[in-house]
Amino acid sequence: MIGARSALLGALLAVAVAIAYQGVVRLVEASGAVDQPAVILILLLSAFLGVLTAVATRMLRLPGATAPTVLVLGWTLVPLMLGAIPSAATQLFGGDAALSSGQALALATATVAAAVTLGVPGDRR
Repeated sequence: MIGARSALLGALLAVAVAIAYQGVVRLVEASGAVDQPAVILILLLSAFLGVLTAVATRMLRLPGATAPTVLVLGWTLVPLMLGAIPSAATQLFGGDAALSSGQALALATATVAAAVTLGVPGDRR
């Protein structure tokens, strides 16, 4: 039962990560940042997204490997699946599974942020 709960909550977190990342990219594009400042903003916001994912993983009492897995699935698989659904709402968050160099760097940053956050011991009672 624990495995099914982890898989279901992990899938929901992956969808949330995909939507949040697209929101981050659209927010940076709307801010008017170009080239280097845009990459730096996306990296900072991706690290924050990784920390939020790790905190959500810890709050839901999911295994520690769930956070990096959710981040990778949210960046690669979920946009591909959302892009395959013929709906205007899902096309907004859909995409292909190929990562650009900036996206790969943002994913690595978010994954490291999640791993560091999960490595910090929680409150011991």
